[in-house]
Amino acid sequence: MIGESMVIAVKKRSTACLIAWTFSSLLMVSCTTTTTIDGVKEEPVANSKILENRIQLALGYMSKGDHEGARIHLNKAMEVDSRSPELHDVWALLYQKEREFDEAEAHYKKALTYDPLFTRGRSNYGLFLLRQGRYEEAYQQFSIGAEDLGYPRRAEMFYKKGIAAVQLGKLAEAESTFTRAAVLNPQLSAAYLELAELAYNREDYPRAKQLLTEYNYTKKGPSPKELWLGVRLERSLGNKDAEASQGMALRNLFPDSRENQEYQSWLKNEQKK
Repeated sequence: MIGESMVIAVKKRSTACLIAWTFSSLLMVSCTTTTTIDGVKEEPVANSKILENRIQLALGYMSKGDHEGARIHLNKAMEVDSRSPELHDVWALLYQKEREFDEAEAHYKKALTYDPLFTRGRSNYGLFLLRQGRYEEAYQQFSIGAEDLGYPRRAEMFYKKGIAAVQLGKLAEAESTFTRAAVLNPQLSAAYLELAELAYNREDYPRAKQLLTEYNYTKKGPSPKELWLGVRLERSLGNKDAEASQGMALRNLFPDSRENQEYQSWLKNEQKK
């Protein structure tokens, strides 16, 4: 009897252990997620990683012009986290490409509502407003973004703020803002070009010349805007050979540019004088 009782006890204990092991296994399974992206089975990952993967895939499709492919991944990402500011920023970029501007703006606003400190999204929204000709609103967005001391592209934020300031006629502030951009990133060549333009417009030609030199140090090749400014600047300084050289480069390198069209019209007007 004792032996039989021990056997029964052992069986009960084994059954209890089996149930506990099975329950534990179920708990482990319920805490993990296996996903399939583009037909490739992935190891269990956290939701944040799934979201990041979907966003990157959407951006990849967008870069190839496949908007429907991008939409598939963005909609999948919405199932993971519909309040992700990064996700709404990409939705905004997609609608912006499709010229659905109301939808784009709605997503930019959602991104900043969900995270007011999402500076990359604020920068993209500001650029969107700038392209829409809404300069005061763009200026405000860039001003807020420029206060983010940890933003890795802060110099570019100051540069964009300066562009908006120029459009608003805030020339003194634009100059200080472009200067700040150049201090934060001495390789940001566009800031020197804008500063040179401002110096030329106030007839500070030596300063404009110096800034154009700084621009050329940081820029790999000429730009139509730089050459057109160079033509006018060399004319103002009385350097006819340099003026002709800059004009020839503008005509030969950028024949279809807006700057070359302005240059050709300017030449005709100069010849009539």
